Amino acid sequence: MASLDVVDTTPPLLNINMVNVTKLTSLNFLTWSLQVHSLLDGHDLAAFAIWRRQDKLIYSGLLGTLSPSIQSIVSKTTTTAEMWKKLSATYANPSWGHIQQLLLQLKQYSKGTKLWMTICKVLLLVSTFDQFALLGKPLEHEEQLEFILTGLSEDYKSVIEQIEGRETPPSLSH
Repeated sequence: MASLDVVDTTPPLLNINMVNVTKLTSLNFLTWSLQVHSLLDGHDLAAFAIWRRQDKLIYSGLLGTLSPSIQSIVSKTTTTAEMWKKLSATYANPSWGHIQQLLLQLKQYSKGTKLWMTICKVLLLVSTFDQFALLGKPLEHEEQLEFILTGLSEDYKSVIEQIEGRETPPSLSH
């Protein structure tokens, strides 16, 4: 049976002397940052180099998942963390207008002849409910149920009455 030799390729740790680096105060961040980065880059620390290389690979991978118009939004970022913060600040907080647009869609689904409740329309409703949830503004279960029931035709009157007569609303799992 062959033995497997494990070779430790981890570079030795360096003790970096930062005695000559100016102490950070509330007024000197730029100078302090320049000194620290210069010192670390000057020693080409393996850990920093590996981290920087890994960050660039993740950054590149994320950049590739963005459409060209979105790529321009993050064009001034240089790290994955900066990119993530910029994208979060731009897209994670839904605008009032976007929420209003989704509410208008739901109201339009509920209008009309009440004959619109096809499988496709139910899927549109559920998809819109999901969009609210993804934006951090989920609709209450009862609100979702109300939009669905409002769209049902008179053919479903007995079903609507049974649902509305319950003590607790039925679950909507999708």
